[in-house]
Amino acid sequence: MTNFNTATNYTVPSHVPAELVNCVDYNNDPALKLDPYLALAPLHDGPLVFWNPLNTRHDGRGTWDVARASYMREILADQETFSSKNCAGFSALIGESWLMTPLEIDPPDHGFYRSFLNPLFSPVAVKKMDERIQARAQELIDGFKDRGHCEFISEFARPFPIAIIMQLLGLPIDELDMFIDWGQRLLHGDTIEIQAQAASEIHLYLKDRIAEKRRAPQDDFISYICKTEVDGRRLDDGECMGICYLMFVGGLDTVASSLGFQFHHLATHSDHRQFLLDHPKKIPAAVEEYLRRFSSVTTARQVTKNINFHGVTMHKGDWLTLCQPSTSVDPLEYENPMEVNFDRRHRHLAFSFGPHFCLGSHIGRRELNVALEKILSQLPNLRVAPDSQVISHGGAVFGIAHLELQWDT
Repeated sequence: MTNFNTATNYTVPSHVPAELVNCVDYNNDPALKLDPYLALAPLHDGPLVFWNPLNTRHDGRGTWDVARASYMREILADQETFSSKNCAGFSALIGESWLMTPLEIDPPDHGFYRSFLNPLFSPVAVKKMDERIQARAQELIDGFKDRGHCEFISEFARPFPIAIIMQLLGLPIDELDMFIDWGQRLLHGDTIEIQAQAASEIHLYLKDRIAEKRRAPQDDFISYICKTEVDGRRLDDGECMGICYLMFVGGLDTVASSLGFQFHHLATHSDHRQFLLDHPKKIPAAVEEYLRRFSSVTTARQVTKNINFHGVTMHKGDWLTLCQPSTSVDPLEYENPMEVNFDRRHRHLAFSFGPHFCLGSHIGRRELNVALEKILSQLPNLRVAPDSQVISHGGAVFGIAHLELQWDT
């Protein structure tokens, strides 16, 4: 990544030593469009905890960033010292105060919501969804397999997981394009104003759907959280909004990102593609390795008290940015981290760690496995279209914006 320590027009808090300032633009650095993981690799040369004045979304000052996977794991496990409250900040964008639940809820309240929601996302629950997951994947593949080419992100990677979440929430599939547009503007909008407008539109939409489900509940997720009593009470509108917003945002981009990187790698590495064709039982291991190698989410935590973290003085109120794409290629965590190795032990942070381990991890894994199984078996010689441009991006969720694939028919 270019221009470390060269940004200007920023201020640094008095407790931050000058030698720990490192300007890293996770959103707009040109190197991210070529290979975001290669761009971030120099962060592991140190300092391993640094102040990044370019991350100003939370309080305008900047954030502490960490480059070590072990440091990130330590932070994610310690909710008393590193709070999740307002870590996403979507409600604040539109002047609201509800929290994305349970993502932005700290223990012990976090446990209350997880115990309520976990059964809905358990392996047993996901198994019941498998038929619709497979059917949706096949429907999309049928739309382009006889053509011999596709733009993979728009024709499969985005619509596949978003449709599954829409079905789970009980929302009409004919609104898919609107959901995709919201996701692009919310997570990848060029300005705060664009992101805030998308956040507001999503909020108003979900507010209306919650009201509808309260009046006339059906057999879907929103109806369930609106009508089910927990500890003798029903969830209020703010709690329902926080849960629905998390489910909505969680399905917008993370699986799509993983699919883009996964199939770009397969399309450019015929040896790995052939190995999985010859050994389909290794597909689950391949999915885990792709999740490790191409971890995509950036999140945040806020320091709750003055501390010394690995020799660095942090003050109460400081924010930390936790960039999984950086720690996914940590050479102290993974031997030859840039190499894809299907026999690697799985200890990645793609689904986070600790109390906030991703609620939707079982759905995400199943979607990635189904996509790999179906596409490889039906398009075994897929490759990147000659003379096409593969465009990746940074941001809250790293991903591939454009990927043209082709195959023999």
